[in-house]
Amino acid sequence: MGALALLITAILATLVLYFWARKAQLEKQLLQEREENDRIMSIAEDLQGRLNALQGRQKGSDIGLDMLDRLFEQYYVYEGTDNLQPKVLKEVRTLVEGLRGNSKLRQSLEKSLNDSHDGVMKRFRYAFPALKEEDYLLYMFTVAGFSSTTISTLLEKDKPYVYNRLYRLKERIKNADTADRDFLLSQLER
Repeated sequence: MGALALLITAILATLVLYFWARKAQLEKQLLQEREENDRIMSIAEDLQGRLNALQGRQKGSDIGLDMLDRLFEQYYVYEGTDNLQPKVLKEVRTLVEGLRGNSKLRQSLEKSLNDSHDGVMKRFRYAFPALKEEDYLLYMFTVAGFSSTTISTLLEKDKPYVYNRLYRLKERIKNADTADRDFLLSQLER
């Protein structure tokens, strides 16, 4: 009888510990998801702010307004529901993927920078015609004023990688024998 009571107690204790560990694991997973969502929302806010600043400098560009309209539309439709955060996050992911893979959107951003920054990307591409496309994107996103978090997200690289590439790019510009060297460097220091 005592052995049976001990066995039942052991089983109950195991079940309690299992459910407690499972609850802790689920809470940790929810916390990680919230942190990821917060990170994505912060990137979206940074992107939107930078694109709006660029759009404000150049009339006729609708990159920033289009993105802002899409986010606000999702917010309006799902405000007050359980679907708000997933829908807005989905829209943010769509915007991030657009800047990653949509060449028209990137070209529009590049055109906007050229128009508002004295042809900076044309001058950079002319001065350094043999760079990788990733280096042009890194330069463009930096000149646009995107944060290192945003850039690393858009390039799908870790922050240290972005810092190293940007450092090497600055050194390459410093050592270049081009008339636009000081101008190109000054655009990175904004």
